[in-house]
Amino acid sequence: MSVKDRFIDMLRIGISESLLAKLRRELLLAGRFALVGIAATLTHMLVVWTLIELTLLPSLLANLMAFLTAFVVSFTGHYHWSFQGAGHPGRALKRLFLISSSAFLANTVLLASLLKAGWVSASVAAVVAAAVVPMISFLASRFWGFKPSPKNY
Repeated sequence: MSVKDRFIDMLRIGISESLLAKLRRELLLAGRFALVGIAATLTHMLVVWTLIELTLLPSLLANLMAFLTAFVVSFTGHYHWSFQGAGHPGRALKRLFLISSSAFLANTVLLASLLKAGWVSASVAAVVAAAVVPMISFLASRFWGFKPSPKNY
């Protein structure tokens, strides 16, 4: 084997190891995001289900209250654990709120559509609607919401 071939093999191994390390980091990040997201989603589902079943609140208002409660869980977990303090906290909070609000809008439109269609109960419709948007939220959070701050921010 020539020196050139050895160098190319070493380069390939280095690239492969680098890609594997990056893939491991991204999978760890996605796993953490998923766990925080599951906690926030369960919080949302528990709060909306409880409010619909135990109060006289309209379903959409109950869903808004559940969203706001779950947002606190989401931001706290993502900022401090998933993304480990990436970005300025105020900026990250605003961006995550925009991401989450957009996801909530999609969730609300789906909930309203399911309620109008009458295919399922209000409680089941709320749970289905709350489970729809996690992947979009991850991608937006990963590449924009918790993007590290520029040095001069």
